Amino acid sequence: MDHQNLYSNALECVENARKAIEESQGNNNPEEFQQAKQLLEYAHEMVQQSRQTDGLTEEQTKRLFHAREHLRHLQETTNAIEATRYE
Repeated sequence: MDHQNLYSNALECVENARKAIEESQGNNNPEEFQQAKQLLEYAHEMVQQSRQTDGLTEEQTKRLFHAREHLRHLQETTNAIEATRYE
């Protein structure tokens, strides 16, 4: 996968994880929550891979930094959901 596809895929994965986590907040479905957590983990991996790719523009590097920060907030959200619902 070239760096442009990897970059685009990483940002798409972050968006998919965000949507899944938001949906799981509104539902009390453990399977849906697990799927959201898996999407979050995959998004982390894709962003990390993309950040290590040569040839990114300054803007792309900046967007990946923001994506990583957004993933951190999503992780905090999943931690809070898990603590309040499933423990």
